[in-house]
Amino acid sequence: MNSELIVGIIATVVVLVLALLVLFGLGDFLISGYNTASAEKKARYNLPRLRVVTSLSVIAITASVWVCMLLKVSEIVIVAVTLVWVAIMFILDKFYVKK
Repeated sequence: MNSELIVGIIATVVVLVLALLVLFGLGDFLISGYNTASAEKKARYNLPRLRVVTSLSVIAITASVWVCMLLKVSEIVIVAVTLVWVAIMFILDKFYVKK
């Protein structure tokens, strides 16, 4: 096994553990923007839905990067796929997460 693959596996495990912490409510401090928002702004969001969207987005981006890496596509494709997932996350934020 080469060193790049080992580093990739370790990074993936760390990211997946963090995503699961967020999903189960133990990592709300990891949600960017939410952790520093005022109580008034936090009240605008459905926290369980925010956890699901954040976790699934992280998992989807991680899986996409692995698929692209295993298929040996160019870095521009990885960036494009990641941007698509980020756009989906923004759409879900506007229509699914907000109260």
